Parts: sequence; C-alpha cells; structure tokens
Amino acid sequence: MSNGEAPISWSALAEGTAVLSSDGHELGKVADVVADEQKDIFSGIVLKPGWLKESRFVPADLIEKITSQAVRLTVSADDAPDRLSPNT
Repeated sequence: MSNGEAPISWSALAEGTAVLSSDGHELGKVADVVADEQKDIFSGIVLKPGWLKESRFVPADLIEKITSQAVRLTVSADDAPDRLSPNT
C-alpha cells in the first residue's frame, strides 16, 4: 500500500480488501465489516484467514488506516495472532 493513498470510510470498505500488518505482511482479506450503520459506529472487521487458520475479529482500535487497496493494522505479523480474537 502506498503511503500517499487516500483513506476511505469504513462504510466504503469492500469485502476481499487486503489486511496488512504494521510491517507490511498480508494477514488475509476483509470478510466483513462490523458496525452499526444507523448509529455510524465502526467496531472493526472480520479477517478471512491467510496464514491464520480461522477467521479473526480485528477491533477498530488496531486499525491504523483504511484505503481502497488495504487495511493497515497497528500490530506486526508476529504479534497479530495474540492480539486478534477468534471470530465466534
């Protein structure tokens, strides 16, 4: 993801968008956006597994930037498994 890429709203985030760790590794793809659209409250995303074996919930506070090309997280690839909850 280019540093100059413009941020987009969570409401414009498409399923299948790449999810990147803070160190640039692709962790998977966006499976779903978790939000209350009527109240305009963004809770996070559901991450389809890449190298993770099961879907994971990524809370909004771990998301640094959302663009049309990727969601960049604030956690590294090494720390992601411990910081992302299984999506139940």
